[in-house]
Amino acid sequence: MGNFDLDNYITIHSYTFRLALSVLVLMLMLLLRSVVRKRIKNLSILHSYEAHRLLLIRKITAILFWIVLGVVILTIWGVNLENIWVYIGSFITLVAVAFFAIWSILSNIVAGMLIYIINPFKVDSKLKMFDPEIVATVKNINLIFTELEDEEGVFSVPNNLFFQKPVKILKIK
Repeated sequence: MGNFDLDNYITIHSYTFRLALSVLVLMLMLLLRSVVRKRIKNLSILHSYEAHRLLLIRKITAILFWIVLGVVILTIWGVNLENIWVYIGSFITLVAVAFFAIWSILSNIVAGMLIYIINPFKVDSKLKMFDPEIVATVKNINLIFTELEDEEGVFSVPNNLFFQKPVKILKIK
């Protein structure tokens, strides 16, 4: 009878276990992602979100799911996450410095995200902005600008102005 190598046996079964666990985690995450997507769709119907708003929310949740899945899989396979966190922290610091340099764009993006989340007005809603006084209809809501239309034509307003200046919603479509 041949020699039984316990270390080799444990190593092979350890890889098999990790592979099976990775596949199980992947299947569970895909199932959870499907449930969350359906829930988001139901909430968007309930709260009458526009299609582009639903698309953005789906993209953000998909990115978050893939990040969580990556971290869990790396942990299963025994990757030292301390080094990865150092690289991620360094990258985030670099991005933060870059965003500080372009804070006005960042404030418009944050304001745009708040407009998506809070949903104070929708496309075709009529708004009255003060200082200067403008009455216009919302034509499009982007991440940085909102396009409005008045008698003179279409113009863009930075999203952060909706949080800095008084705005009265005259009619919501």
